[in-house]
Amino acid sequence: MEDKVVRLLCVEDNSTLRKMIDLMLAPTGIDVDFAADGVEAVEAYQINEYDAVLMDMEMPVMSGIKAVKAIRQMEDGHNLGYTPILFLSGNESAEHVDQGFEAGGDGHLSKPFTTEALIGALDGVLRSANRHGLQAWR
Repeated sequence: MEDKVVRLLCVEDNSTLRKMIDLMLAPTGIDVDFAADGVEAVEAYQINEYDAVLMDMEMPVMSGIKAVKAIRQMEDGHNLGYTPILFLSGNESAEHVDQGFEAGGDGHLSKPFTTEALIGALDGVLRSANRHGLQAWR
C-alpha cells in the first residue's frame, strides 16, 4: 500500500490549544490545517478535502455545532464523501455530548486531553467512518 498522508482540519478558537494540538500531532506526520472558528472551518471545507475534522464545540462567530451541520449539508447537497468529525469540548455533560452527535459528529473528546487520547479518539472516528484507522496511512 502506498503511503498516504492524513489530511486533518482542526477548528479551535484558542491559539495556545491549536499550537499544542500541532505539537501533539507533528510526530504522526498528519497534515493539519487550522481554523479559528466555524466560519473559517466551513470555508476551508469548501476548498479542501479532509480525512477528518477536529471541531471545538463552543467558539465565537460560529459554533462547532453550526459548522458541523453546515458541513453535513454540503456533503448531502453535493454528494460528497463522508468526513468523520471529532468534537473537542471542555463540557463533558451527557446533554452536551449528545448535542454533538445529533449535529452530525462522530465522537467527543473532553479537554484537557493527552496526546494518546487525541490520537486514540481520532483513530476511533476514522475507523468508525471509513473502517480504516491511522495505521492505514502509515
